[in-house]
Amino acid sequence: MVVKKLYTRVSCRERSKLQVNVLGKAQFKIFTPGPTKISDQILKIGSQQLPYNRTQDFSALTYEIIDGLKYIFQTKEDVVILTSSGTGAMEATVLNLLGRNDHVLIINGGTFGQRWVNLCKIHNIPHDEIKLNYGESLCIDLLSSKLSDSKYTSLLINAHETSTGVLYDIESIGELTNKHQVMFIVDGISSICADPFLMDEWHVDVALLSSQKALALPPGLSFIALNEKAKEKIESIPVKSLYFDLLDYLKNQQRGQMPYTPAIGIFLMLHERLKEIRRIGLDHLILKHEKLGKIFRESIKDLPLSILPENPSNALTAVKCDERIDAIQLVQHMESKYDTYLASSGGDLKHKLFRVSHMGDQTEQDIELLINDLKNTISEEL
Repeated sequence: MVVKKLYTRVSCRERSKLQVNVLGKAQFKIFTPGPTKISDQILKIGSQQLPYNRTQDFSALTYEIIDGLKYIFQTKEDVVILTSSGTGAMEATVLNLLGRNDHVLIINGGTFGQRWVNLCKIHNIPHDEIKLNYGESLCIDLLSSKLSDSKYTSLLINAHETSTGVLYDIESIGELTNKHQVMFIVDGISSICADPFLMDEWHVDVALLSSQKALALPPGLSFIALNEKAKEKIESIPVKSLYFDLLDYLKNQQRGQMPYTPAIGIFLMLHERLKEIRRIGLDHLILKHEKLGKIFRESIKDLPLSILPENPSNALTAVKCDERIDAIQLVQHMESKYDTYLASSGGDLKHKLFRVSHMGDQTEQDIELLINDLKNTISEEL
């Protein structure tokens, strides 16, 4: 009701001005965990006229994309390409891989762990959750004890809980799920390409990714990597979805096509980006994220700020403000005065926590500019 009242007070002319203000900032700086900064080279590809996709040339391009995706997932298995957000990939995973005869354990450490919970509730999937406090790491011994109960068929987790910056130990968790023969489903959306992720070696059965994080592309594509165990499970579940029928995608991808019109422009950008990652090397890309994260964290030591999680990811830093600073006001000030976009947080810490992404086409100079803007904002706000 409050939102509606506020909206009706804004005239059509005022709304038009607001839109121009948002879209007309040519020199803004973006440090959000999606979308992330995109290189000029990739942006140029996105501005080209789109080709027709039902051709042999487009099929050849799709085959190359799938091969490149296998490289970044570090898998020999199949990868499904969806035109959807990362949440679309999460829902497709639940629809195709979980049924009412399953009993799922979910690691819920924040907004995106809760998203797994919400999806299981909506689709009537029996589930339990390990609920973690904001910024809390997962106790492996606790998980081992839970998985010893043979009732669990699948474990759902986010490799990196983007809302808090916590990076889970997927390798150790994979050893447990493999030991207990529990299907291991990992949302790697804000982890893959920023932190090490070895799907096959870490016994991950299903892994998810989307285009707007460390891949540094526009939002619009998501990816689901599936091993043989996962594909066998899909064949046993009658999926009640036309668009998210993964078997249909697997079948069509054998001929280099999608069952429905994909985001063709982002396909072209993805193709170039995957070639770029091959050239520089996945290890080099991960090290770049690690270096930028370390530079940022070192640079804020003298500011009235601290780092929330004990085990931060390379992808972003969750920054906690001291009692004199309101995080929401800080984020708004950075945007309005310095055209710099940070990500606020939610929950009980929304006035205390903001997030700074290290993903995308960032440089050390970008970090220096960000730190200067942060210092100025803090001095102006205090």
